[in-house]
Amino acid sequence: MDEKQKPGVLLAEDQNEIRQLLTILFQMEGFRVFEGEDGQAALDLMTAHKDEIVLLVTDLGLPKLEGVKLIEKVKEIKPSMKVMGTSGYGRANIREEVLAAGGDDFFPKPFVASELVQKAKALLGIV
Repeated sequence: MDEKQKPGVLLAEDQNEIRQLLTILFQMEGFRVFEGEDGQAALDLMTAHKDEIVLLVTDLGLPKLEGVKLIEKVKEIKPSMKVMGTSGYGRANIREEVLAAGGDDFFPKPFVASELVQKAKALLGIV
């Protein structure tokens, strides 16, 4: 499969190790990965590659543009975008914040990275 034909996933994660691990796992599952180390970088990638990206996986505690705001802006650019939020912060209503911003799912940290990838595939209808 040509690189351009692979479904694109945008990873917005400021922790290098987590972003690199998810990148490897998504690539192994046949995705093209775009990496944003902060919210603004992720938004810039989304703007430049909106036709290629089908999924946003974002941490909520991002520098420059926090995750819930990123979700809102991404959904303005591409309303059909599937979105998964992740966070290690234990605010009681954090899942509701993600869903209210237009997100499709929330995955609390710490997570098993391979389970997150499988949940992402299910969200996209890829078996």
